[in-house]
Amino acid sequence: GLFASGKFDQYKRDIPYSTLAQAFQSLVRPLLGKSDAELASWRDALHEALGPNGRLMVDVVPELKLIVGEQPPIPELPPQQAQSRFQLVFRRFIGIFARPEHPLALFLDDLQWLDAATLDLLEDLLTRSDLQHLMLIGAYRDNEVDAAHPLTRKLEAIKNAGGKVEEITLAPLAREHLGQLIADALRCESERAAPLAQLVHEKTGGNPFFAIQFISTLAEEGLLTYDHEAARWSWDLNRIHAKGYTDNVVHLMVGKLTRLPAETQQALQQLACLGNVAEITMLSTVLGTSEEQVHAPLWAALRQELVERQEGSYKFIHDRVQEAAYSLIPDELRAATHLRIGRLLAAHTRPEKREEAIFEIVNQLNRGAALITARDEREQLAELNLIAAKRAKAATAYASALTYLTAGAALLPEDSWERRHELTFALELNRAECEFLTGALAEAEQRLTALSARAAATLERASVTCLRADLYTTLDQSGRAVAVGLDYLRHLGMDWSPHPTEEEARREYERIWSQLGSRSIEDLIELPLMTDPASLATLDVLTKLATPAWHTDANLLSLVICRAVNLSLEGGNCDGSCYAYVVLGLLAGPRFGDYQAGFRFGRLGYDLVEQRGLKGFQARTYFNFGSIVTPWTRHVRAGRDLVRRAFEAANKIGDLTFAAYCCTHLNTNLLAAGDPLDEVQDEAERGLAFAQKMRFGFAIDSIAGQLGLIRTLRASTRNFGCFDDEQFDELRMERRFSSNPDLALPECWYWIRKLQARFFAGDYAAALEASSRAQRLLWTSPSMFETAEYHFYG
Repeated sequence: GLFASGKFDQYKRDIPYSTLAQAFQSLVRPLLGKSDAELASWRDALHEALGPNGRLMVDVVPELKLIVGEQPPIPELPPQQAQSRFQLVFRRFIGIFARPEHPLALFLDDLQWLDAATLDLLEDLLTRSDLQHLMLIGAYRDNEVDAAHPLTRKLEAIKNAGGKVEEITLAPLAREHLGQLIADALRCESERAAPLAQLVHEKTGGNPFFAIQFISTLAEEGLLTYDHEAARWSWDLNRIHAKGYTDNVVHLMVGKLTRLPAETQQALQQLACLGNVAEITMLSTVLGTSEEQVHAPLWAALRQELVERQEGSYKFIHDRVQEAAYSLIPDELRAATHLRIGRLLAAHTRPEKREEAIFEIVNQLNRGAALITARDEREQLAELNLIAAKRAKAATAYASALTYLTAGAALLPEDSWERRHELTFALELNRAECEFLTGALAEAEQRLTALSARAAATLERASVTCLRADLYTTLDQSGRAVAVGLDYLRHLGMDWSPHPTEEEARREYERIWSQLGSRSIEDLIELPLMTDPASLATLDVLTKLATPAWHTDANLLSLVICRAVNLSLEGGNCDGSCYAYVVLGLLAGPRFGDYQAGFRFGRLGYDLVEQRGLKGFQARTYFNFGSIVTPWTRHVRAGRDLVRRAFEAANKIGDLTFAAYCCTHLNTNLLAAGDPLDEVQDEAERGLAFAQKMRFGFAIDSIAGQLGLIRTLRASTRNFGCFDDEQFDELRMERRFSSNPDLALPECWYWIRKLQARFFAGDYAAALEASSRAQRLLWTSPSMFETAEYHFYG
């Protein structure tokens, strides 16, 4: 088996995944010494597991790059999906080490200091059934973890989700056990050791580390000596009592450290500032010596087992030793010490290594930021905080990113909007996004409202608009999302109503044909790539606007998509063009009566992905073309392979929510095509298991209705035409739908499936009731095949 361990550091709580990085570095580094054949086997396993997302793990464990090579940028995803992707990729990464032939034991110490991103990741690891052969052991001080601590709440959530958690409380050593320990150590009878054990227990409370250090201190100070003539250890309890030893372990360790040489104390202070563990290269920079000379001042501490030397680093043997070493620095000098260290690290880090070391540099400088008075240096530190925040955000550690952004903003002067507009805007925009992603929605909304007034150019205004649209869509406020999108367009001279007329939408559609001229739709694949930043930004806004428009006004959706297509005809193709073409494909038939043109536009979006490499909306393009566009002009089976490819593309990049969405439409396709019901049920049950694993409610509800129809058609329910069985309760589902209008889409599909079931059973009155219920919700499913099912059976 394999073993890896990491220790959380109370002074590094804002460095995301640093402890997991520490643990997995100990697994990755030995691989570099393997034979070429063995290394190739590990490399292949890593490539297969990580796919196009290898960069995510290389950023966490940089040594991986020596095995898998330079990794390409990861495909962009919305932040919520990015977090799911990161967790998926990390599970796959751990799965390489946690295998039947070599299970993995992972020990994480001092969980009371863990960062929020790691806490979320641990919950994911412990509640997912796809990761096996892993034993996770965590340790924490229960006196620092109360009922309100995030760890307590997360452990409860893990248990409620079915995760297996076993808690073991490590009590202090009882007096008799401590007496046995001392008797064994001093090789004497328990009776003789009992008075000393009593004293040690009173001073240490039975804490093993404290007790051992206390006994060691007695020996160092000559209060516990070996009598060579009598061949035994001796001590004088009266002298020990008279010494007045503290009952605080840190104070005891301070006394121990102050007896070390001055240069050792100085070295330990610097090491304590760097954390529980520090690389020798970093120590040499901070101590101002060569790497070879680092060891001399630490030798005395190493000999007394206060620190240990590991491969390429030094580590405190216990966090209480680190606390004691740090306390040797006078309070009034600590900020200056951190500032000095931060400046040294910044000055000695090569530019190409700056981003990799950014957290260490920024954490030191931030702890000394109050002493920085020069405006230029404060602004430089604000820039470094922005870099650290973006790196944390890329790792989906949004809480840590928010801490850096807040620190960066605090460094700027009052006139920063005039002097450093771009930096100030970037800090505030990213801050709003991280507030949004950490659930501080009111703060995010307030900040974005202020930013919309500060945006000085089209690109800035577009960035704010896209984020505000995401925020309001998340809050189920589609009307407000539409309003901010239209406000952006108004600045560009497009004064649209949130409820345009059908004629306005048709005029924009006809303008497409006017711009097309003598060219065929297929010729548009040869358009140059769009390069104008303002046009790209506007297309981003239109793409964001499509979703809330879908939920509020059919004419507005048509207007938005047709304008996005016209923008592409004017400025060239880009990722957003693929989305615009394929959505036009699903609108052209039902909205403008031109199904063949719709198919050709859908095919154009698909061809741009395949032939021009515009993969930003790859999964969505495959899905829309295969599931929603193709069935209106080709046999329903013709699009099935594209729906499967959409699932694979989404799953590959970690967009698991959309992958689950694809499962629902694959079932729709199989039912519509009349595939054997046993095969359809197998596919639907696999899709349901996937959706449940993703906890994606829409897909779970949709597939449940599909399975209800399938099971009743296979005579697996109690009564033919009714979904009720051990797995389904119609009344409970209908009550749930009626109490939550946000479930309108899966509710629509449910009533359509119920309409079919009642029709097949000959219960036409119930079928008519289901048809009526579905009819009022059809607006949720324009162009979807469920609409055809409704009209056929209703």
